[in-house]
Amino acid sequence: MAELLASLEWADGQINPSGIKTIVYFALKSWIKTFPRIGGVLPPATPGENVVVTGDFEMVAGKTFLKLYSTQGKGKLDFEPLGEKDHKMFTNKGVFSFPDIGVAARSVAKQTLNSNVIMIVPMPHETEKRFIMLGDADYDTTITIKGTSGDKPGSEKGLTFEIEAPGTTPLPGYSGLLVLADGSLDCETGIFTPTVG
Repeated sequence: MAELLASLEWADGQINPSGIKTIVYFALKSWIKTFPRIGGVLPPATPGENVVVTGDFEMVAGKTFLKLYSTQGKGKLDFEPLGEKDHKMFTNKGVFSFPDIGVAARSVAKQTLNSNVIMIVPMPHETEKRFIMLGDADYDTTITIKGTSGDKPGSEKGLTFEIEAPGTTPLPGYSGLLVLADGSLDCETGIFTPTVG
C-alpha cells in the first residue's frame, strides 16, 4: 500500500491552470457495451494505476460519445466524501453550462434527465493530458438540468447540467480512446483523429 502514497510537493512558481476546457463528451450508459477499469489491473501498483481508468469503452453498434459545449468560466469539477466509517467513497460532481435553450438543447435535457450518463471532461494542464471520467459501470449517475431564458439583455441564459457520480476514486482520470461521430480522441495523448471518408 505504501507505493500508492507519496509526498505532495510543490515547485515555487509552478504553472497550474484551473478550470475545465469548453468541450465535454457524454454518452448514455446504455450505449456502452464494456467499460474500462481503474488501472486496467487489480490491485493497482502505482499512483497512476490507482486513479486512472485505462483501456477503451466498447460502444454498442452505431453509438458514439457526443459533444457538449460548456461556456468557459461556468463549468467545474468537484469531489467530496460520501458514506459512513469503513464504507466511505466519493461523490464526483460536474457542472456545465450550455448558452442556449433552443429545440436541440431542450431535447437533450428531456432525454438525459432520467438517464444514466457518462461524461469525460478535459482539463487544462501544462505537462500532462488530464481527462476526468464521471460515472462508471458500477454506480448510477444523477443528472439535474436547469434552464433559463435570462432576465435582461446580456444576462446569462441556457442550460445548466449538474452530474453526481458516486465512486471509489476521486475524479478518476481516463486515458483511453473516445469514439466520436467524426473520429476518435486519444485521451492519453490528446490527439484527435478524424474519420476518413
